[in-house]
Amino acid sequence: MADIKSIATATAPREFELSYSTTVEEVYEKLSARASAFKMPFKIKEGIPGKRISFEKEPNLDVTIWVFVKDDNKIKVMANIQENKTTVNGMRVDKNSVMQKGVKGVANLPIERGEYLDEVTEKVKKILNGEQVEDYVAPVGANVSGQTEKNWLVALLLCFFLGGIGAHRFYVGKVGSGILYILTFGIFGIGVLVDLIKIILGKFTDKDGNPIQKK
Repeated sequence: MADIKSIATATAPREFELSYSTTVEEVYEKLSARASAFKMPFKIKEGIPGKRISFEKEPNLDVTIWVFVKDDNKIKVMANIQENKTTVNGMRVDKNSVMQKGVKGVANLPIERGEYLDEVTEKVKKILNGEQVEDYVAPVGANVSGQTEKNWLVALLLCFFLGGIGAHRFYVGKVGSGILYILTFGIFGIGVLVDLIKIILGKFTDKDGNPIQKK
């Protein structure tokens, strides 16, 4: 496991300078020309943080990457983490991440987020400097189709009858959270109820983040 300092700094913003002035729109245009190099799609957004290029949330890491242009030639890349806190065995943890990775997996989550941030930053830097980057290639066995092979009705029935032991989570490949459900009887029933509602609404996802919907 990484040391405390590494964990604390893992998702700190990354910055680099360009040899020329640019705008968010120009950066977006250049990145769009090499969109296949990135794991997640992106678009320009405006709001309180300012105008930025925002990548869609990486479902396994619960993190969104933002790219800003500062002082015309400085690029800032940062991780936006939306944590949903809950208490498990006396510890305050990210509920979404625990359900995906289990308690042990959450300990390394900041490092994994930092590695993803570094990966995106490096590709953005190379593209903006006119260097070649390779297309993103999903790990062997990963589902990149955006669709799941899991059956909605099976997930619903498993959650309804065996949700307290995490059967529906084991079914969709979320082994870590399945074990957590066994230890906490479905996070004291609350987790099972939330999952059941999500399944009914078609918002429950498999381990790759693909929604399981009624066909």
